[in-house]
Amino acid sequence: MTSDAHLANFAEAQARTRASYDEIPYVSHAFPQTHPARLAATARLFGLEMPPLGKMRVLEIGCASGGNLIPLAAAYPEGRFLGLDLSGIQIADGRKRIEAIGLTNIELRQQDITFFDNPGHRFDFILCHGVYSWVPEPVRHAILDICSKYLEFQGIAYVSFNVLPGWRPKQILRDALMAHVGKASNQRERISKAREFMGFLAEHAPPGPYGAAVKEGVAQLQKVSDDYLAHEFLELENAPCSFHDFMYAAGRHQLAYLGESDVHMMVPENFGAEAAKALRMLGGNTLIETENYIDVLTGRTFRQTLLIPPARAAATKRNIDAERIEDLHLIADIAQVPSSEPDMPYCFENRMGRQIRTRVEVVRKAYQLIAARRPATSNYRQLVADIEATDQKKLTPQEKSEIRGALLQGVLSGLTTASTEAVAVGAAEADRPRATMLARRDAASGRTRTVNRRHENFDLGVVAQHVVPVMDGSLTRRQLLDHLKAKAAEDTLHFQRNGQRVRDEADIAACAQEHLTAMLDTAWNNALIEP
Repeated sequence: MTSDAHLANFAEAQARTRASYDEIPYVSHAFPQTHPARLAATARLFGLEMPPLGKMRVLEIGCASGGNLIPLAAAYPEGRFLGLDLSGIQIADGRKRIEAIGLTNIELRQQDITFFDNPGHRFDFILCHGVYSWVPEPVRHAILDICSKYLEFQGIAYVSFNVLPGWRPKQILRDALMAHVGKASNQRERISKAREFMGFLAEHAPPGPYGAAVKEGVAQLQKVSDDYLAHEFLELENAPCSFHDFMYAAGRHQLAYLGESDVHMMVPENFGAEAAKALRMLGGNTLIETENYIDVLTGRTFRQTLLIPPARAAATKRNIDAERIEDLHLIADIAQVPSSEPDMPYCFENRMGRQIRTRVEVVRKAYQLIAARRPATSNYRQLVADIEATDQKKLTPQEKSEIRGALLQGVLSGLTTASTEAVAVGAAEADRPRATMLARRDAASGRTRTVNRRHENFDLGVVAQHVVPVMDGSLTRRQLLDHLKAKAAEDTLHFQRNGQRVRDEADIAACAQEHLTAMLDTAWNNALIEP
C-alpha cells in the first residue's frame, strides 16, 4: 500500500473516531487515580522528590468534556491545564462547564494529537486515560512522542491501556459482537444490535470454556452504559498489548517505568508468599519482567502505568524506606473488624476487603485515628502527635518505627492510598456548611454530578441540586431548611412517602428536615464540605 493510501486510511479512521464520540459522547468524569498528588506520592515512595503542585502544568490527552481536568483546574487556580480531544461536541460541553464555573486557567482544545504543536513549555503531568488501546498505531506513537518531548524532567506521564493476556477473554465477546453488528451505519444501531445479540448469546452459548467465557462476558456487559459498550467493545480500533510490549514502545520514545498508580499491584507479596517467590524467580528479579509475570498470574485487564525520563528513573530507589511515608497523607475508608488470627488481635479492613493485622497497640491506635478522621486524610506526624497527646507520654523510637512500618504496609497492601497533599473537611456539625466552589457552581448550572475534595465523583441528588448552590457558608442550617421548604412551596421540589406525594405542610417540613440532614451528612462523608 502506498504512503498516500496509508494516510487516507488513517484520516478516515480519525474521522470515524471523531464521529463516533460526537454521536455517543463518553461520560466524562474524574479519575481519582490520575490526581497529581497521588502520582507524586508514588514518586516519593520510590525516593524521587516532586515540586509543589500549586503552579503545575497539566496536559490531558483524550480529555472528553473535561470531567477529569476541570476539577483539577478548579482546585489549583494558579496551575495551567490543557485538554485535547477529537470530539467537538465533548469539547463544546466542557467549555460550557468551564464558563459556568468561571475558570480562566484551563483550555480545552479539539485537536488530532498527531498534529500537536509545540506549546512553548513542558508539562509536570501528562495524563492519558482510556485512549492508548483504542486508537490506531500512529496515534499511539503520538501519545508516547508527546510524553517524551513535553514532559518536565521531574514530571510524570500517566498512560492507561488494556493489557494482555488478561484482556484476551474479553476479546472473545468483542469478536462475537463485532461479527454481528458488521457495518451498521451508526453507533446507535450498533449498540442496539449488540444488545439484542447478547440476549441470544446468553441463552444459546454452548457448554464448555468458550460458552462460559461468552456468558460471563455478556452478564457483565448487560449492566454497562451505552457509551461504555460503544467505545470499549464496538470501536473498530481496540489493540490491547502486553506490558512488555508497551514498555518496549515507551523505551523507543525515551520513557522509563516509574510504577503503577495502584502501587499495591506491584508488590508480589500481595499475591501470597509462595506466589511472590515464584514471581521474583520467573522475573529474574528484574522489574519489567516481574511486572509482566504479575499480569500473567492475576489476569489483570487494565494497567495505569506511570512513565518518567530514563535519567530520572536511574535515581529511583526500589527498596522503599518506611521513613518516606512520613510526609505523605493517607486516604482511607477503613473500619476495625474481628481478626481471624489470635496472635494478631487487631484487624482493619477497607471496602475492597484488603486488611492489615497487628498485635502492636500503637499501630491499633494509629489506624483507629485514621478511621475516625475520615473523610479527611491523616499523616504520620499528626498521628504520633495525637497519640502522644492522648496518652500524655512520648512514643519510643521503636513505637514510632512500628507506626511507620504499618502505615507503609497499609499503602503497599492497598488498604490505604497515599497522596502528597492533605485533604481537610469542615466540621460534621458546622452550622454554616460550605460546599466546594466546584460543587456549588456545578449544581447551580443543573449538572447532576460533581467532584469532591478527594477528586472522587459525587452524584448530586435532587435535594443537593437545590441546596448545594446556596451552601456558600453564609446560611445556617436553619436557613438552608427554610430554603428547601420554600422550593417545595414553589412546587419546584416534591417529597414522597410510600410512593405518594406529601402535601401536608407539617409533613413537608418534616420531610425537608429529614432530607436536608441526610444530604448534609452524605456531603460531609464524601468530602464535599470545605473547612
